[in-house]
Amino acid sequence: MRKKENFEQGNKKERATVFTTKQLFWFVLGVLITANAIIFLILGLINDYASIAYSPFEVPNNGMKTALGGIDFKWFGVITFILGTIIYSLALSFATKTQEREQERVARRKQRRLFSSAEGEKVVSDFSVSTSETAAALPPESK
Repeated sequence: MRKKENFEQGNKKERATVFTTKQLFWFVLGVLITANAIIFLILGLINDYASIAYSPFEVPNNGMKTALGGIDFKWFGVITFILGTIIYSLALSFATKTQEREQERVARRKQRRLFSSAEGEKVVSDFSVSTSETAAALPPESK
């Protein structure tokens, strides 16, 4: 059974673009940075708290401490988690703002169309048509 179409909205379906290419790029980058941060956090926690005789992460963790001035896997994970979260939060915020602007623009267009059609009906109903022949035939007082 076919659904009845809503004729108030018309046949044209309005599709709002959620992300622009730049916003999608920054969103994906932020999510990847956050996923990387979670991996570093897990590796740092395994290195510090797992009771393993030989930790395979101890040498890279110490190398990172010397290279970054005391920042190990855990703290690197925390810092990159915050950075990634800020990046994709901003991307989502800008995407939402863009979508709201687009919806407002569409609403203003609809409002203008309704207003102009209402004005157009009013003008047409009050408008009287006269041809040049009838205007020439009328006496000067009625002009």
